[in-house]
Amino acid sequence: MITLSRYNRLETLWGEVTQNNRIPDEIKIETEQKLLKNTVKIRAQFFDFRIKGDDLREKLTECYSTLNLVEPLLKDAANRLGNDTKLIVTDPNGVVISCYADDIIGYCCPAADIINSNKNLQNCLGRGNLLEVSYDNGIHTQLIPILNEYGEIQFYWGATSYSPIATEVSNILYLTAQLVQQRYIHLTMINEYTNSFINAIPEHVMLLDNNGRIINVNQQCLNMLQLDKDMLLGMPFDNLIAGSSLTQSILTAESHSRFKLRLWDRDVSCRVTTKKLITTPYGNQLVLLFDRIDSKEVYPAVYPVNDDDFSFDKIIGNTAEIKKIKLLAREAARSPATILLTGESGTGKELFAQAIHKESQRTGPFVAINCGAIPSDLIQSELFGYEEGAFTGARKKGNPGKFEIADGGTILLDEIGEMSPDMQVSLLRFLQDKTVTRIGGYSPKKVDVRIIAATNRDLKDEVRKGNFREDLFYRLNVISLKIPPLRERRQDIQLLADYFLKRLCKENNIPVLQLDENAKRNLLDYNWPGNVRELENCIERAFIFRKGTELNFDELKINTINIKKNKETIKADMEQVEREAIENQLRLCGGNITDTANAMGITRQTLYRKMKKLHIKRKDYLFEN
Repeated sequence: MITLSRYNRLETLWGEVTQNNRIPDEIKIETEQKLLKNTVKIRAQFFDFRIKGDDLREKLTECYSTLNLVEPLLKDAANRLGNDTKLIVTDPNGVVISCYADDIIGYCCPAADIINSNKNLQNCLGRGNLLEVSYDNGIHTQLIPILNEYGEIQFYWGATSYSPIATEVSNILYLTAQLVQQRYIHLTMINEYTNSFINAIPEHVMLLDNNGRIINVNQQCLNMLQLDKDMLLGMPFDNLIAGSSLTQSILTAESHSRFKLRLWDRDVSCRVTTKKLITTPYGNQLVLLFDRIDSKEVYPAVYPVNDDDFSFDKIIGNTAEIKKIKLLAREAARSPATILLTGESGTGKELFAQAIHKESQRTGPFVAINCGAIPSDLIQSELFGYEEGAFTGARKKGNPGKFEIADGGTILLDEIGEMSPDMQVSLLRFLQDKTVTRIGGYSPKKVDVRIIAATNRDLKDEVRKGNFREDLFYRLNVISLKIPPLRERRQDIQLLADYFLKRLCKENNIPVLQLDENAKRNLLDYNWPGNVRELENCIERAFIFRKGTELNFDELKINTINIKKNKETIKADMEQVEREAIENQLRLCGGNITDTANAMGITRQTLYRKMKKLHIKRKDYLFEN
């Protein structure tokens, strides 16, 4: 490791280079003694392998910290070179990530295959030796490995030219490489200190540089977002904000803002507090504190009353069974009576509840809440609200409960069979008088709410077992609607499959695909224990992994063991199916993310999410084709 005095001396020597445009004799002698005598010279075939577009942008984002460190020296040193020689920076695999000439950016450094295929060469370079490669097309490259404090190669600093690299260039490479290495180690130490500091903070913390790029995130924030750190580093903060650009306003002053973070597979509503800048030797860092203000697991969804997606016309089916239940539901919608929706998981109970609400012409919102997802100690406050000071952490001015929010509308109590006994008593009381009293409050409030309950359990059986109150069951069971399973409406299977496939094609802007005859037959033979939800997932999976203009039976990945076996359940190994498909396509595309995503008919973000979930590393498939 370079000492501080040595580092200061290097900075002084570099100052002489920039001021006098000459290499000091001290460096010339040192270069000759320590570097040029330990040069690994290779003649090799040139491989013209380009990365471009999204892959290049992905690589630049991935190497943001390195680029942020070396860019000033890169530009400064490049000014000392002739027009025929270009400075380059590569990642540990030899991929060029930065240079001082547009004609070089986007090339994979040909030395990559040489470096990665020769273990002895790797060991030699690990001692800091110079690699000099002469290619059969006349290109010459010199690379000096930049090591971390443990002697591991982090990236390469080098030059490329159509003529042999001059000694003067080697001198500049040697001097600047030492500066870069010292700065890299220094920055690494700063980052380690910063990581320890922000991870000790209980809040959700994100750091931005003065250009609005994400440079650090603590573990608490990553847990909240359910993302890996390497997915965020180097990304402009604006890219995470759904619908607008707020970075500038956030950078200018301390503020409190509410916005949605647009993640790859979901949105997260947040409140951000801007704190003062942290000053470092390599620029300022802005501290952002996040507070999640909405959670799908705890808080209900609120749907607009005029959304056409939530109507009976959107419930697909022509069989007598589904037509009958739709007719009964339409009639039930006209009354204010409580409705109990029953049926197996995946039959579409929430869709029916939304359609009933729309048909009822109630002017208030539709509020859906999963009774099984809310912790028992929170459900009272979630449904009925609380007053200011009701408990530690209570918001100022209190908070309305979901019955208040749904006033004039409809509330869906999904998974009602999961509700705790204490909460069953409170719900029964509400059904009797239609009033709510906030926790810590004394004044009851009358609300007009239509209640729809849904469950996949047999509540009569739960009553017999003592798990569900009998009086509450009869209060909820004023109108009972049982949604038929998919196996009892087989004529709708093909109709539903076509609908899902058409929708996927429209969303992805491609011509409508078809199912082949074999696939259609097997769809009808299968018993769909997961019902409509399983069918939808099956069609989406086949769409993602399709190979032609038709979806075949193999792409559907239906467990044939369970075909024609009524009321038997399956658990297909989805992860293995996805893993094999993604790995095969990555192998065919040489690790190119854009090409792989296009071939599979999915977005790059979706592919990244699946690769993260399945622990698939892109680097394992580079250069295989």
